[in-house]
Amino acid sequence: MKNLSAFLFLLLFCISVQAQTQISATDKQFATFQQNVEKWKDAYNSGDAQNLVALYAEDATYSSSHVPGLEAIGRDKLIANFQKGISMGGHIDKVEILTANVSGEMASLYCLYQATNNGVTVSGRNLLVLRKVKDEWLIFSHMTVV
Repeated sequence: MKNLSAFLFLLLFCISVQAQTQISATDKQFATFQQNVEKWKDAYNSGDAQNLVALYAEDATYSSSHVPGLEAIGRDKLIANFQKGISMGGHIDKVEILTANVSGEMASLYCLYQATNNGVTVSGRNLLVLRKVKDEWLIFSHMTVV
């Protein structure tokens, strides 16, 4: 019985700590993030990946099974990777933020996306980690799972 009580106490403690550390974005922050996601989608669909540069930190990383070695490290490499996808007919149909959490100058966005590549439509998830730099939210880490 003591073990069960200790387990339940620990479980409730962990749930309490989890709830306290996760801070949802305010409505204003969420609107800003949604605008940035739309800018990202429009920049990608423009056909020129250079239009994505302003949205990423210089030391950003991109992780995906579509990247040689599974990770593009540095903005220049991830922009080059996106240009390959664009040049192969990639198009982002929509991006929807499912959750947005903020802690100080960092934020995380968990998103649903839909893309059409050469006539084939796929859905997947993005995890974006943002860092606030000079009042701008820049993507620091971008992970895609199809």
